[in-house]
Amino acid sequence: MKGFKHKTSIQVRFKDVDMMGHINNAEYFSYVELARLNYFDAVVGKDADWHDQHGLIMAHFEIDFRKEASFDDTISVYTRCSKLGTKSFDLSWAIVKETVESEEIVAEGKTIIACYDYETKST
Repeated sequence: MKGFKHKTSIQVRFKDVDMMGHINNAEYFSYVELARLNYFDAVVGKDADWHDQHGLIMAHFEIDFRKEASFDDTISVYTRCSKLGTKSFDLSWAIVKETVESEEIVAEGKTIIACYDYETKST
């Protein structure tokens, strides 16, 4: 995936699929969450203290579904920082499934992550 340097492999579980064998749309949020945590570990490091009075909160999440994905598909999430602001940053992501020749995007979107002071309850 052009422009992405971070990739998280996802293990699709039986509970993730609906009666038609498709991955339920609600599961995509969990996949992106796991990828975001792996991305932070890679960029910031595993020793970061996320329980400090200063932390991060998700302020916005958007998703566009492109194709269906099924239990037997090999799924991954690509993540990158697409915008830096003064109090927040955007993470763009794409969920892909492997095909015989490449990868197909099944969903894509972005999250806006705000830097947050838990003591003052403000950004």
